[in-house]
Amino acid sequence: MKDKSIPIYKSSSNILDEDDFFNIKWLDLNIDSLEKIKKPHRHDYFSIYFLISGETIQFIDFHEYKVQANALIVMRPEQIHFHVKAKNAKLLLINFKEQFLISLQSRNNWHDIFATDVIELDSDIMHSFMNFINLMIEEYDEDLKNKEILAKLFSALLDKISLHLKRNDSLEKRKEYNSIYKGFKQLVTVHALEEVKVSDYAKRLFVSPGHLNDVVKEITGKNAKTLINEQRILEAKRLLFWTNTPIREIAYKTGFDDPAYFTRFFKKYTGLLPSDFQQKD
Repeated sequence: MKDKSIPIYKSSSNILDEDDFFNIKWLDLNIDSLEKIKKPHRHDYFSIYFLISGETIQFIDFHEYKVQANALIVMRPEQIHFHVKAKNAKLLLINFKEQFLISLQSRNNWHDIFATDVIELDSDIMHSFMNFINLMIEEYDEDLKNKEILAKLFSALLDKISLHLKRNDSLEKRKEYNSIYKGFKQLVTVHALEEVKVSDYAKRLFVSPGHLNDVVKEITGKNAKTLINEQRILEAKRLLFWTNTPIREIAYKTGFDDPAYFTRFFKKYTGLLPSDFQQKD
């Protein structure tokens, strides 16, 4: 029998208060699993894996990634994941909660780093990141750790990663479009289950629905409504596959008043009936 809900593993730290959760650890792996947790789960914090050498296979929200060094693997709290395999992998793992950085102002939005699951790097860029990481580890290993110093060093590292992404982003030349699209994506992640109209998001972003649709179409090749629907489908998939929630209840949870319409909607986007997608016991 499946669990009734997707497990969320809470932060635990003897370094800082729970609200200011932050930790660093090295992982040297040539094993079948990166975590002792054997089933898909979520965390209540952000994670960044710096893959220094070797390779690993990750399963994140229905996508399997085979990642080779040098690379970053990033995970947001709401994502469902598990670690599949590792081969001669050396990784540095940083876990943190947003509260750890809340008092610091930055010119860059570190949330942008978590817009994709895997970020490929070259060895020179990884080396430049390690300069910041080594300073962080030195402070982290002190008997009397200084939270402010750690937070500033970590913020600088996130800024460095963010600037690297901007330099390699071909869309950066279109700053207005890029900003609107990123705002739209963040809003959809949070509100797609209760706000299903493009006009809802256009109003939040202070643009017209037509302009928002043009921006999304230019960047993704899809219209804004499709991205909203895909987010709703993703949440439905999560509930169908990893929980034993009844289909009727899943329909209501994902914003459908009519379970029959939900079934047609799901099949349109996936080619499967919800009952066919459910993981069987």
